[in-house]
Amino acid sequence: MDRDESVRQLYEQFPYPKPLSTLDKLVSGEHVAAWSLRSCPAIHFPDRPVPETPDVLVAGCGTNMAPIVAATLPHARVVGIDVSEASLAISAAHAEEQGLTNIDLHQLPIEQVEELGREFDYIHCHGVLHHLRDPVVGLRKLGDVCRADGVLSLMVYARYGRAGLYMLQELCSRLGLEVNERDGRRAQALLQILPPGHPFRILAANLPADVDLEEVMDMLLHPRDVSYSTDDVRGLVEAADMHFLRWLPAAQYDPDYTTMAQSDLQDGFAAMDFWQRSAAAELFWGTFIKHEFLVTPVARPSHEELFGEERILEAIVSLAGHFVVEHEGDSLKLSNHFHLVPIEVTAVRSELLPLLKAIDGKRNVAEVLEIFLGGIPDEPRLVHDGMALVRTLVAADLLDLRRPR
Repeated sequence: MDRDESVRQLYEQFPYPKPLSTLDKLVSGEHVAAWSLRSCPAIHFPDRPVPETPDVLVAGCGTNMAPIVAATLPHARVVGIDVSEASLAISAAHAEEQGLTNIDLHQLPIEQVEELGREFDYIHCHGVLHHLRDPVVGLRKLGDVCRADGVLSLMVYARYGRAGLYMLQELCSRLGLEVNERDGRRAQALLQILPPGHPFRILAANLPADVDLEEVMDMLLHPRDVSYSTDDVRGLVEAADMHFLRWLPAAQYDPDYTTMAQSDLQDGFAAMDFWQRSAAAELFWGTFIKHEFLVTPVARPSHEELFGEERILEAIVSLAGHFVVEHEGDSLKLSNHFHLVPIEVTAVRSELLPLLKAIDGKRNVAEVLEIFLGGIPDEPRLVHDGMALVRTLVAADLLDLRRPR
C-alpha cells in the first residue's frame, strides 16, 4: 500500500485525537490551545493589528482543532482540511453541537490546498508536516495560500525528547505489529510493562496513566513519523522559502535561561548566532518533544527592529497569554504555563507588583513606566532600569509587545 494511503487509512480507522464528549472545556478559554491566535495575538501580529475578520486555515485539522479555532475566534472565517473523512465527520459533529456557522470543512491533502481557491491571514498546521511525503513541499504549498502579511503557526516533532518513543516504534516493528485494533491493544499493553528507567518515561510524564488507543496508534504504529532538531527546523523553513519569525515559546531556546549561564560555559555560547544558541539550548534540556514556531511568507521586521532601543517605549505591552504569578512570602514568582522546561523570574513583590498592575494591554511601555515609577523621573537611569525590566519579562515569555495601531 502507498505510504500516503497508509497514513490516511490510519486516521480513518483511528481518528485522532480521540473524539471529545464535548468542546465546552476546550473553548471556555481556560483550555484554549497553547500559543493560539486568541490567547497570544501580539505574538502572531506584533507589527500590525489582527484582521477583524481573519481568514483562518487549519491544515490537518483532525477531529477537533478546526471547531476549537472557530469557537474561540467567532469573528474568523475558518476552513479545516484533512485527509481523513472519519476525522472530518467528527469535526462536523462538534461544529454542529456548538452551533458554529463560521467553519467550512474539506477532505483535502495539504499538497492540494490551492484547490480551495482562497488565501488566509492565519494558518495553523500542528502535528502534520512530519507525516507528509515531503514536508518542504507541504510547507511551500501552505505558504502559497498565506497572504503576504499573514502568519503560519507550525508544530513538528522534536527529535531528542522523543528518543524513547522511537525505540518503541522500532520494537513494535520488530514484533510485527501492524495498524489494526488487535495490535494496537498489544502496543497499548506494552506501555504498561515498560521498566521505570525506559527513556519513553520522559514523554510519558505528559500522558495519562492509561493511554488511549488512538494515541497509541498515532505514537507507536504510525507509518510515517519524521522528527526535527532545531537545525532541521531551520532547513525546513529555508528550503520552503519561508521566513522564521520566532519560537513558541522563545525563552526555552535561549541558553541564558539554562544553568549554563551561571557556569564557565557561558563564553561558549555568548558568541553564537540565533540558530546555534537554539541548538545549544535544545541539547542542554534534552526533553523537548515538539517544536512550535511561527513563519511568514514575506520577511517581517525583527523584534529588535520593532522594539529595540527607545522604540520599546511606544510599544503596547500586555501580560502573556499563559502568564502565571505565584506569591511566596515577600516575593513573586512569574512563569509561563506552557513552557516545556522550568523558566521562572522571581522578584520582590513590592518592586514588581506595581509594574504588573499598570499593564492593562492598552498602555504603552512609557505610560506603564510612568505609573510604575510614580511620574516621569528626573533620573534617566530609572527609566533605563524600568525598560530593562520590561525587556527581561518579554524575553522570558511573560509579557507581549506590539506596535501601536
